[in-house]
Amino acid sequence: MRPPVKIKNLTREEYKGIIKRSRENLPKIFPKIIPIIEQVKDKGDEAVLKFTRKFDGVILSLEEIRVKKEKIKEAYKKVSPQLIQSLKKMKEQIEDFHRHQIRKNYILKKNFSNRKESAYILGERFVPVKRAAVYVPGGKADYPSTAIMGVVPAKLAKVSEVIVASPPEISSSVMVASDIAGADLLINVGGPQAIAALACGTQMIPRVDIVVGPGNIYVTAAKSYLASLGEIGIDCPAGPSEILIIADDQANPIYIAWDIIAQAEHDENACSILVTTSKELANKVYEKLRRLVPTTLKKAIIQKSLANYGAILIVDSIDEATQFANDFAPEHLEIITAHSDKILSCITNAGSIFLGPFSPVAAGDYLSGTNHILPTGSLAKFFSGLSVETFLKRMTYQKISPEALKLMQKDIANLAKQEGYQAHLSSIQARLA
Repeated sequence: MRPPVKIKNLTREEYKGIIKRSRENLPKIFPKIIPIIEQVKDKGDEAVLKFTRKFDGVILSLEEIRVKKEKIKEAYKKVSPQLIQSLKKMKEQIEDFHRHQIRKNYILKKNFSNRKESAYILGERFVPVKRAAVYVPGGKADYPSTAIMGVVPAKLAKVSEVIVASPPEISSSVMVASDIAGADLLINVGGPQAIAALACGTQMIPRVDIVVGPGNIYVTAAKSYLASLGEIGIDCPAGPSEILIIADDQANPIYIAWDIIAQAEHDENACSILVTTSKELANKVYEKLRRLVPTTLKKAIIQKSLANYGAILIVDSIDEATQFANDFAPEHLEIITAHSDKILSCITNAGSIFLGPFSPVAAGDYLSGTNHILPTGSLAKFFSGLSVETFLKRMTYQKISPEALKLMQKDIANLAKQEGYQAHLSSIQARLA
């Protein structure tokens, strides 16, 4: 990581580079994943097994695509009682918070132009998708928390069938977490072949309406491509993890250093940035990082992450810091300042926000109750994190009386004529003739 620098001293290109960070260029990946998707569409499970053997080095039988219930029961014996208890507590916490996101249907009774004889009804219904899939990454580590973060909101939305897909062999902890969360089926397949199978359906893998959850660039590209074709819904394209910390001179440098390291250990492309009004704090954090990073288990990953996408920026005011934060639109935003609650009201773009010195991202990643499946790469400007609403469709309806329609006719005629839609007007007139 380069030494602290005043944000005003950055060149335009340097500033743009920080804002851009390691955004993934998904269209460049499409040519690599389209043949996989087409083969899965054409040959189904045969292609799924072929690509699993090629990319994961695992030879599966047709029956092994689905994880049997006996294997899930066996997984409980391989996971410590302490972890099982923590997974149950996590599920409880996530459920408790997300329950407040459940939407209620409503009906609005109106009178057109306040005329009593012109009563009509408007309404809105929230309907869950029929079937959803949660993708849980594998490979470098086990991510049982992601299974809970994805499955619990779907179950609260009353999705009929929730599937968890993860690369083989699915770890015991992911199996247990999926079961605790209430998953109906576990699929022992990952990568773009899993996304294609979930979007198109095969003999062993049911077709779903939406796929959520993080993955590598090939998984993300497959989700985005299939969504662009209208084959599936997705949460949002997820990229490398990131944190932005706004801090003043009252912040503890050791807290900030560890939060930066915690984010950097995710991935070589993870982005970790401190924005502070205090030059003294900036220098202290920089020195703490130089001392602490070599002591970590994943120091090679952390060092590369901080070298490529780490920064300590000094600003003249908190207003300048919040302006940068809204421009950056981070996945995780920590605000460790005096009056952090007031600063919250100035933030318009962030996936999840952590206020005060005792609200580290790690708490939100696991146990506070908010979701950790969040938009990255500035997508927080127009995407939100995973929630119960991700799995709900909003449908509006109306029931109009003849009297109300008659009163609406004049304005409908004016609008339809302006837009050149004579048949629209005729459809009204036919009813009132």
